Amino acid sequence: MNRIQRVTASIITYLCLTVGAQAAELVVREFEKQELTPIYWSEGADFGDFNQDGHPDIVSGPNIFLGPDFINFYEYYPAVAPTRRNPTDRSYYSNDNFFSFVYDFNADGWPDVLTVGLPNTEAYWYQNPGKSFSGPASDQPEHWERHFVVDRVKNEAPGFVDITGDGVPELLMAYGTHHGYVSPNPIAPTLPWIFHKISTHEKVIHHYTHGLGYGDVDGDGSTDVLTGDGWLQQPASLQNDPDWAFHRFPFADRQAAQRFADLTGGGQMYAYDVNGDGLNDVITSMDAHGWGLSWFEQVRTGKKITFQEHIILSKQETNTDNPYGVQFSQLHAVELVDIDGDGLKDIVTGKTYRAHDFNDPGSRQAPVIYYFRLTRQDGQAEFVPHQIDDQAGIGRRLVSGDINGDGLIDLVVGNKNGTFVFTQKVRNVDQKEWEKAQPVRSQDFGRR
Repeated sequence: MNRIQRVTASIITYLCLTVGAQAAELVVREFEKQELTPIYWSEGADFGDFNQDGHPDIVSGPNIFLGPDFINFYEYYPAVAPTRRNPTDRSYYSNDNFFSFVYDFNADGWPDVLTVGLPNTEAYWYQNPGKSFSGPASDQPEHWERHFVVDRVKNEAPGFVDITGDGVPELLMAYGTHHGYVSPNPIAPTLPWIFHKISTHEKVIHHYTHGLGYGDVDGDGSTDVLTGDGWLQQPASLQNDPDWAFHRFPFADRQAAQRFADLTGGGQMYAYDVNGDGLNDVITSMDAHGWGLSWFEQVRTGKKITFQEHIILSKQETNTDNPYGVQFSQLHAVELVDIDGDGLKDIVTGKTYRAHDFNDPGSRQAPVIYYFRLTRQDGQAEFVPHQIDDQAGIGRRLVSGDINGDGLIDLVVGNKNGTFVFTQKVRNVDQKEWEKAQPVRSQDFGRR
């Protein structure tokens, strides 16, 4: 095994105004970066307390890095590093582990791991043997038992979410000519899972199609599915896998999509009430290998639903839309989470580190990570950018959660740069430091 490297970086600070019970406090939010490994194992890491010691651990590819310091690790399945043609080549991919999702599939109290490989390859889940373990890799327990899930998973932004509302997450994906989801076998989760189609298309869905998400678009209490071409409305009953009504709308930059044979949309997509009007809007990056980040305001005319686009980052290299001067490409992963605890969900995204490594727009620019803090004023919404890092970049999935138990949201990243944890810190500051740290908005931009 290659040696684990650990670095700590103080990230450029930005701030928010936190209103306490007694008085307002001025605080700066910082992110401490820890590199768990420089080896490329996956495009999306995750976390869970796998050894039940009270400290979440990080899973990336075949390795579990043990919390709270993530120095020791062990492999839960045989590790085979992705091959590359030379030490500087980053065009290769982790074929067996694009994504990891953590869940207790057999309900024994020990979290397991679901892995999804390169698009159009198999998915498996690995069963936690239910043994406490710690220490160096030489003391690791046996490899975990592997269970087959499905023979191929299409789309580069599959999700593991509760689509049906039964409290158990399903694997949101595409298969053959259908969008749909795979759910655990009701007889036993160790048996092959069952695919449920939600749509029929005139042609086979390409496995490298981009852009997939979820949320209650129509406000009926059920989860709908989002794609780059529109949204699929969940019917009143899911019995016998009925087709979901498809409502076409261009949530992706279709002109940019022509570069890759009409496959390109964004990354993960979300339905969320951005402006607080009671209607769920759509948030998505526009081109996972190009430019653009937008939110689409839902507009109702009677029962008819349509959307009005609000641009956060421009859909071309030159910034003409972001009033804070921020612009970067390759937003292949998008997370939606309340970073600052103000009750509004913020967008976390960044540049995917060498997503293709050939001729992608802006591919050699700094691999940044940002969160865009949602603010509302006078019925208008704005996403204010705050830089988290400018060296690590993101993969094809971002994961957020409170990893160290301090009540603050942290981030986990897996990509071609390695595996990283970004731990959020909050620091009280005086008025002068508070003002110095604030993002500067150009006066030339009106509120969008």
